[in-house]
Amino acid sequence: MATTEFMKLRGALLFDLPITTRMISSPGALTGTIPSDVDPFEINFFNHKTFLTQSSQLYLEFAITNPEIQSVFCWEKSFRREKADFRHLPEFTHVEFEGNINFKENLIIQKEYIQFLVSYIIQNNIGDLGVFLDKKQMSLLKEFSRLKSFEEISFIDAFKLLKEKTGDPKYNQPTIKKFGAYEEVLITEAIGQPVFITNFIENEVAFYHAKCEKNKLLAENADFLFPGYGEVIGSGQRVRTREETEAKANRFKLSMRDYKPYIESRDIQNPKIHSGWGMGIERFVQAVLQLPFIWEAKVFPRVHNQNHP
Repeated sequence: MATTEFMKLRGALLFDLPITTRMISSPGALTGTIPSDVDPFEINFFNHKTFLTQSSQLYLEFAITNPEIQSVFCWEKSFRREKADFRHLPEFTHVEFEGNINFKENLIIQKEYIQFLVSYIIQNNIGDLGVFLDKKQMSLLKEFSRLKSFEEISFIDAFKLLKEKTGDPKYNQPTIKKFGAYEEVLITEAIGQPVFITNFIENEVAFYHAKCEKNKLLAENADFLFPGYGEVIGSGQRVRTREETEAKANRFKLSMRDYKPYIESRDIQNPKIHSGWGMGIERFVQAVLQLPFIWEAKVFPRVHNQNHP
């Protein structure tokens, strides 16, 4: 309800999208070209090899090529073939947004959205929050909902901070291969605020991220880290032209047949700058309620060794 209310205020249209596709959002796991990508679930769909969706983003991008549509969102299931751990589930609920906005505007919308959710819960579910949070934790959550700004730090500077705080030489060279849950928590503790980690190494993140204008070796993307928890939102500005998209598809060895619709969606006059983000609802709930395990955020969780009831 809170998400729908927020999106309505922003004028974003709700889209109902398929959960089967040949055009997965993280194909780098199949081609071995993108270390941050995760394997998809493959299924037999009427004798055709297909996949369960990892994200509805690419379909939302199609929607905003319509000149009458400025922003869209969805609330769908996403599936990623990885074993469950304290903050990963192979099946989760995904809120995703795409709009004709630039990178900085995208960060602002994320901040407004997550503060809207927290404020809504405080106003409407204060008794439920009291079951999970003590007075100090409740006070910090209220403070979070009123913050005027969130911190920003580049991926490269985040590694400098990690090296400074730990002295560990593994942080000498910034790479997503050495940036996980532990590092995210360290960053939030060091900064003491909600923080956006921006501009990851371009060839280590998803193919659809635009290159940073100031440094082509970096991507125009960001992860939002919730205090004391870590990433709850992933976001970025998207590749814009057909030339850029084809170059990315070739470099990351994507199937031109499967991704032809996405590439051709750039065949419009003066394609707009557009950006988007996605948030796993279970991660948000886990972070807010300070739950030790993400499956505690669902009534009927699906983990790698349980598919019932």
